[in-house]
Amino acid sequence: MEADTKIFLRKKFKQYYWVNNVGAPDAVHRREFGIGTLDDKIKFRHRSFPSEKAFNQYLKIEAPYYISYSAAYYGFPEQSMESKQWLGADLIFDLDKPMEYLTQGKIDEVTSEALRLLDFLYDDFGYSKKDVRVNFSGSKGYHIHVVADDVKSLDSDSRREIIDYIGGVGLDLDFFLKTEDSAKGVKFIRGKNILVDKKFVGPTSESTGWGKRIYAVAEEILSLPQEELMKIRGVGAKRAAELEAKREEYLGNLRIGNWKAFWENIGSHVRAEIKKRALAVTDEDRQVTADISRLIRVPDTIHGGSGLLAKKTKSLETFNPLVHAVAFKGSSFKIAITSDVPSFDLLGSSWGPYKKDEKIEVNETVGMYLLLKDKAEHII
Repeated sequence: MEADTKIFLRKKFKQYYWVNNVGAPDAVHRREFGIGTLDDKIKFRHRSFPSEKAFNQYLKIEAPYYISYSAAYYGFPEQSMESKQWLGADLIFDLDKPMEYLTQGKIDEVTSEALRLLDFLYDDFGYSKKDVRVNFSGSKGYHIHVVADDVKSLDSDSRREIIDYIGGVGLDLDFFLKTEDSAKGVKFIRGKNILVDKKFVGPTSESTGWGKRIYAVAEEILSLPQEELMKIRGVGAKRAAELEAKREEYLGNLRIGNWKAFWENIGSHVRAEIKKRALAVTDEDRQVTADISRLIRVPDTIHGGSGLLAKKTKSLETFNPLVHAVAFKGSSFKIAITSDVPSFDLLGSSWGPYKKDEKIEVNETVGMYLLLKDKAEHII
């Protein structure tokens, strides 16, 4: 990246923090902070701030490209790890969807994952909305913080137990799908008593916990249009057409727990897809949640790789980070593309593709995104 571009980016970050105050994390004086550069998201750590005022003064003067804070609370946050005196930690989930460039489709997928995770926290663990905070990460996903008092003292093993439950470790779909006897009695056939009219039953629309999750995902898959069904590995045009044709019949049966016809006709690949979509949390998230010294992006600060905010949100259903988490909304400027760039999504629109050596004028949101990704240089 050329010197002029770095100067331009630094100016823009300082302008933002000069006119925008950022709320400090709870108990800010007990948190460790990490500071990042364009090359390293956490270049320096073991920083602390005595107050929100001091925290904002730092942002205005230094305008870091990244600033993160500890999930943990410490007696001495500026000390080395062995001397910090750990006092407790929030429970944090970091949900990311791999994507080289921002796309609305990928963001929608990780939003759905975040909503499923929230269902676990509210329904299965009994947390209220005041106990849970949801922030866009500033790039590819969401950070979900559980700040209830009862999680703060949990050690790493206890946190792993929570994530194992949410992640469905050892989940067996057959546990939720069982053959039940009817009340029609038995027949004596070839010397054996045979139960008559067995039922194959599963979760219903009234189920809770994992049963609720599995039912919801089965309903979600059944509701997909034929072309989306065919994107599931192993589902060809014939099976997709059959599922679409019998959709209402299957959905009606599922609502009352009758899974027999649906389960017999969907095949192993769709069953695997139900399990995959029901699982809300990945192995990567398991490590994040169990880490009691993890540093996570400060809410409402700028992500130095995208120019978007790690923005707080109250309602995921109505929040679109590619529109609502924009930090830079000023005048357009000129850039020179330094690498081929495929199309990407921002501000509710698609941009690009752009070719190397192309010189274009773009709005500030798009321009900052490409500069921070080191795919373009600023033109004076």
